[in-house]
Amino acid sequence: MSLKKFAILSLGAALLSAPALAEDQTPIISGEDEFMWNCSECHGFGGRGDGPLAEVLIKTPSDLTQIAKNNVGVFPADKIFAMIAGRENVVGHQSFQMPKYWERFKQSEGQRGVDTAEVRIKAIVDYLATIQAP
Repeated sequence: MSLKKFAILSLGAALLSAPALAEDQTPIISGEDEFMWNCSECHGFGGRGDGPLAEVLIKTPSDLTQIAKNNVGVFPADKIFAMIAGRENVVGHQSFQMPKYWERFKQSEGQRGVDTAEVRIKAIVDYLATIQAP
């Protein structure tokens, strides 16, 4: 892991002790940081499916930079939210490979400085929309 990525993750950990969310539901932790903490080990730091654990998985992780391209140029935010949350099955995924992040994030809700599951997943979805290949 690069020094830059380590610094980002360390900063994110420090932010977990930040004050509770404002009512506008602005994420405390950025979508990019949530992605780095929860998704990059499989999908890679750039989201291309080349994370350090990709080789040991049964199904190769998707290249998340191609979501819009694979959907006729449209980024299907609601569908991606449902996939991350675990509300929509993903072919080839078993729970041990692609966690149901809704359940995982719900466990930490209510702790000081921790966003709700919905806010955390939406932040990841919003970040994924920014890394789409042209």
